[in-house]
Amino acid sequence: MPTKNNLTTPSRQVNNPNEVLDIARLVGVLLDGKWFIVFVTALFMTAGVSYALLATPIYRADALVQVEQKSTGLPSLGADMADMFAQESSAVTEIEIIKSRMVLSQTVDKFNLTVLASPDYFSYLSVTSAKINFMSNGKKWIGIDPYISISKFMLPENAKSGPYQITLLDNDKGSYQLSDDQDKVILSGHVGVLVEKEGYQLLVKRLGGDNGQKYNVSKRSQLAAIRWLQKNLTITEIGKKSGILLFAFIGESKAQIKGIVYDISTNYFLQNLARNAEMAKNSLDFINIHLPEVKEKLTEYEDKLNSFKSENDSVDLGMEAQSTLELMVSLEGQLNELTFKESDISKLFTKNHPAYIALLDKRKTLNEQREALNTKIQTLPKKQREVLRIMRDVEVNQAVYLQLLNKKQELSIVQASTVGNVRILDTAAVYDKPIKPVKSLIVGLTTMLGGMLSSAFLITKSAFNRGIESPDQIEAIGFSVYATVPKSAQQAHINNHIVHKKRH
Repeated sequence: MPTKNNLTTPSRQVNNPNEVLDIARLVGVLLDGKWFIVFVTALFMTAGVSYALLATPIYRADALVQVEQKSTGLPSLGADMADMFAQESSAVTEIEIIKSRMVLSQTVDKFNLTVLASPDYFSYLSVTSAKINFMSNGKKWIGIDPYISISKFMLPENAKSGPYQITLLDNDKGSYQLSDDQDKVILSGHVGVLVEKEGYQLLVKRLGGDNGQKYNVSKRSQLAAIRWLQKNLTITEIGKKSGILLFAFIGESKAQIKGIVYDISTNYFLQNLARNAEMAKNSLDFINIHLPEVKEKLTEYEDKLNSFKSENDSVDLGMEAQSTLELMVSLEGQLNELTFKESDISKLFTKNHPAYIALLDKRKTLNEQREALNTKIQTLPKKQREVLRIMRDVEVNQAVYLQLLNKKQELSIVQASTVGNVRILDTAAVYDKPIKPVKSLIVGLTTMLGGMLSSAFLITKSAFNRGIESPDQIEAIGFSVYATVPKSAQQAHINNHIVHKKRH
């Protein structure tokens, strides 16, 4: 028979290091601790259900916008005018424009997103507790769920951005008071009335709740509000190079996120339309500035020509001089046309762009041709040279003047008929059901997690504290086993019964 010391040999000495995983033993450990597993799993499931019921629901609003290839809307103006106002932008560029401060700052200002206001949770619990005590005495309480909306909140230059607190004094009268984080009352006012005091300005648009309810108020910068919009706003292109953009925004308030998506998509549409119209307007302004100058020069040259003819009777130009004059007028007209194109193309590209380089090369060629003509004119008789120079000035300026008039008319039509290349396909709409939390998923995951953690705990505990479970383990380390005493559930019951009788 083994000694007492041998029987109490620690389990770490009797465990076989080469022992394989015993599935039946693991199942037994789990069955022995089944009530512990049930308890922990139920605890995790209760936590999951509580979170799913108490968590603030998050909703999603979206809109669909199409970005088309830009067009003037007037094909009869020709390829040159169409190229001037037709520059296609990629979806990546358009997405960056939408998320720019230029577009989002308008939404921040419209919805006053620099002001953060919400009911104080702990104050709401305090008021609710008072309500329960009041009703426990058999009295009726007509409670109001707290809400707040602030139209304007301005702070002095050196004041902290927050936190501040509004306390509802009388819901029927709409009276309240504003205090800082030191509970110092800054001002008092009524709903719908702008209150100003010591640099503070506050206009509460809507306020409701039980008397004594508190509301947390703080101020953030416009840049911080824009970053908040950029974080919650997602814009994706549906399909590859389709030009169809999906605007999506998530938030707690259905009305707010729907309004934000609608305002951002509308502002993007309007700025796109204004940009297209601005290009035509800039060209029109350029023409309106130079048109009076050209007309004045034309009148001056016409007077010179009339004076020259009256002084020298009539001077006939030969065939060669007449041909040279027509060629010079044509060259000047082409050079003037390039001036108009350069004025517009310089707003779109740098001088290193291939289109700009091609324009400069063409101007260089025309200037070389004009210099060659000027050299050829020097071989003509003096009077013919002089009359040719004056007639050239008259006809060139006349052609330029007519050209400017035509361009002005064309650009006026372009400006009036310009449409944006952005089209809103689906206006902003918000989904009825929240996108998160997904209650069934949360409950399922927490329940599964509880079961896994409790099972893992029991198995780990068993692995570190196994003890002696069979005689074979004792014999494996060199001790002899002469007899075993099996455990009897019936004998244990008899022993408990005897002990119980002795106590009574």
